[in-house]
Amino acid sequence: MFWIIGGIIAVGIAMLGVALIRFNRKQTHVRKCARRASNTQLEGIYERLTAGGSEPPNGFILARTNRATEDASNLIRIPDGLADFPWAGQTVSVNAMEEPEFTFVPDQSMETRLLGKVYEAVAVPRFRSKSGKLRNSYQPTKYLASDPVLAERVKSACPEYPLELLSYLLAAGGDTFEFDAINQARIGTSAAWLQEPEFQSCPQCGKRMILIIQLPGTLAHRKHFHEGTFFLFGCQTHPQETSVVRQFT
Repeated sequence: MFWIIGGIIAVGIAMLGVALIRFNRKQTHVRKCARRASNTQLEGIYERLTAGGSEPPNGFILARTNRATEDASNLIRIPDGLADFPWAGQTVSVNAMEEPEFTFVPDQSMETRLLGKVYEAVAVPRFRSKSGKLRNSYQPTKYLASDPVLAERVKSACPEYPLELLSYLLAAGGDTFEFDAINQARIGTSAAWLQEPEFQSCPQCGKRMILIIQLPGTLAHRKHFHEGTFFLFGCQTHPQETSVVRQFT
């Protein structure tokens, strides 16, 4: 009896080992595809995503690029054109040495750079449901299923694993092809909470603040905060009133 149980356990361990090897190989392949993708390929993917919604967007996702900069500061450029978003066109500096600080600063650059890497602001596709409600779409599976042109562009960069590549590109805070919204860096839209929601209220008018930036800790510091995410909220009526929330897994 014991040798039978031992044999079953051994087979289970072997199967688990094979599954892990396949997973790691797949992950390595997806990362290589992302690194080898040309600027033209990535720009074509992001342009298609930006044009994918039927309604004007109310926010952006910071997606991976293969561009780097010698500037190691953390600067997030908020794109122009967001309606009812008083911080549009401004730049936010993120200091995460000890306690995370978000500061609006003058900056002439039109791009976001975090820890020496450049990120592309990609508009979140927004649609109107049959009930008339406006909804954002975040799932890479839906992007590819609804847009054959986008699917072909992603496949040209990674023929074997197009879905996994797109998931990796759009969730820059995680080093995995498994999509999770908590790994996304967002501007506007809504927060992907790690724990229970912690909505903030303006100290002047009492209104609920809206999300300005969601930033995974991995993008803010090379060693600290890797199990956490920062959320910067602000008041639309009193834009100078902001509040930072930190959540950890």
